[in-house]
Amino acid sequence: MFERMKESLASTREHWAGLRGEIAARFGKFRQGRESGLQKALEDDFSMLLQAWGIESETEIPRILRDLRLRCLILIGPIVAALVAMLITPGFASSLTLALVTLPSLFGLLTCVWRMSILKNRAFLPFHRWLAQLPRRI
Repeated sequence: MFERMKESLASTREHWAGLRGEIAARFGKFRQGRESGLQKALEDDFSMLLQAWGIESETEIPRILRDLRLRCLILIGPIVAALVAMLITPGFASSLTLALVTLPSLFGLLTCVWRMSILKNRAFLPFHRWLAQLPRRI
């Protein structure tokens, strides 16, 4: 019995270590090419931000906002499904599993809302600063 538990714990540790490495690599990619000078330029020049996001002109913004709203609706689906599943199958382990499964959808939803906010206000605000202001807006 204890042997199986030790094997399970070892595989769980390996899995978490792999996830930690993957997350660190992804954050490293996000930071590439984002020195402070570029960050400041994006904050000062909205047209440069549009170009960095692959938007050719400001006339495309309404279409892109519509697309982002649709993406938000799609990303809400897994979150709602997980909440319903948590109500149906009570228990800490199942709730924790479902919560972890929905994290990518939640992150995607937050980034969509952040992008919509930037395009509506026509001013760049870094994601971390936007997140810090979020509680004041709610």
